[in-house]
Amino acid sequence: MRPVERIRVLPELRAVQVERETQMAPAETWYFGTNYDLEGTAIPDRFVHVNAATAAWRLLRTRAAVLEVPEPLWVRFLPINSLLVMTWRISGFCRLKNRRARTFAIENNDAIAVVCGARRPPVLVRWLVVLLMGVFVRLFYERVVFGTPAAEAIYRRLPFFAGVESTTVLALPTASVSPLADTGRSSMAAVFVGQLSGRKGVDQLMRAWSRVEDECPEASVTIVGSGPLHERVTSWVREKPRSRRYVGQLPHEQVSDILRSSSVVVAPSRRDGRWREQIGLPIEEGLAVGLTIVTTTETGLADWLAEHRHLVIPAGSGDAELADAVVAALVHPLARDEVLQSLPAEDARITADRWLHREEG
Repeated sequence: MRPVERIRVLPELRAVQVERETQMAPAETWYFGTNYDLEGTAIPDRFVHVNAATAAWRLLRTRAAVLEVPEPLWVRFLPINSLLVMTWRISGFCRLKNRRARTFAIENNDAIAVVCGARRPPVLVRWLVVLLMGVFVRLFYERVVFGTPAAEAIYRRLPFFAGVESTTVLALPTASVSPLADTGRSSMAAVFVGQLSGRKGVDQLMRAWSRVEDECPEASVTIVGSGPLHERVTSWVREKPRSRRYVGQLPHEQVSDILRSSSVVVAPSRRDGRWREQIGLPIEEGLAVGLTIVTTTETGLADWLAEHRHLVIPAGSGDAELADAVVAALVHPLARDEVLQSLPAEDARITADRWLHREEG
């Protein structure tokens, strides 16, 4: 067995990560949990399920040269992340090596918001939070790829970050279908994919949809996912089953089929405490099959989407504004060819991976 040269750490393993792993630098991937969309996806042996203790123990013993971990502003994972990068640094000292971690960063909420949420602590506390985060990143990270300009701006506000090597690769997918005619999709079909929660905006979509139905009687919406608003969604769909469909959680491949048969992705996320939409996997996967996106300015791709004629409404917009955007997208969706041709030739995550794992010099 060849020795492990690179290690990637994932808090939660998703189907898309398994699918694109073969295009990335060879590595052993450690994951702490799994997402429901893995159903039906074979997990290769090079993916290893770990917990905090086993991961730290493995890092102490490994001779790997590169460690890629989640970004430091992922606060929910920060305690485990801190353990891993500190263990990696210590094991490097024991081998007379200057080991620091690498990461792909897409957080677009500032350090105070991700640590303190909606609360505004005293000035001294805010100053300490930013200072400590800056010191932490400078000490334990050597290379960062930003997935959005918003993420870059957030991290560059941290003190001492100038000493970390970094670049920006806009987190766009590559086309997953050929730029052919719009065969097989309905021009009046919208889809929502994600957690059924207020922060993802499914409640606002339901309120706005009645107006969409009034303006576009042929329109239909499919909701995919699960969450705390499951019962509300189920009841709402029963009111008008002709134009509303709820399919629950589905394996990744089935979600892809629904996207391909739709014309519009609706992703009306809104900020909630320390959470803010970073990219939005449904947005990426919708773009990859040539769909028109309706979303808010919360996503880190908002500027790019607006520049490429997708529908981006201001954060905090009302139900009427969302309904108007959905109607506009359904009535005049972007040509699939136009969407696909706006995407890079290579998935941004693959491009970023090559830069993260490139050899020194």
